[in-house]
Amino acid sequence: MLSLTESATITGDIASVWETVSDPASWASWDPHVDVSRFEGDFVPGAEGWTKPRGAPGGPFKVVAVIPGKEYSTESPMPGGAMAITNTYEQIGAGQVRVTRRVQLTGWFTPVFKLFWAKGMARDMHHTFAALEQEAQRRAASV
Repeated sequence: MLSLTESATITGDIASVWETVSDPASWASWDPHVDVSRFEGDFVPGAEGWTKPRGAPGGPFKVVAVIPGKEYSTESPMPGGAMAITNTYEQIGAGQVRVTRRVQLTGWFTPVFKLFWAKGMARDMHHTFAALEQEAQRRAASV
């Protein structure tokens, strides 16, 4: 098993951050880590989508858990295993949100993923957090 966890504090409010992350169809429009994202329907457990990360092959994902305004988890099949991602959001003060992404890979493909993509994925998480901050602020300003 491989586990990666990254966190950051961003400027924003939890409502705008949640609105942004719970709209998977728009991820590719603001997240530099996502080249393509497709999603239809409500952001609830059992819903499915498809993403293509920058520099990696694309594939399906399933929403497996949602705590509105606080956390969501997805799971994606990987050769011989799976990738589980949990994203958490916590308002830690006026205008500050703590974001955390935990990625866990299981299966025989894990060493290959670690060799080719793990470092880039960990680095890209901070670019995603910064882009989330900008998009959430843009959405808040347009209300």
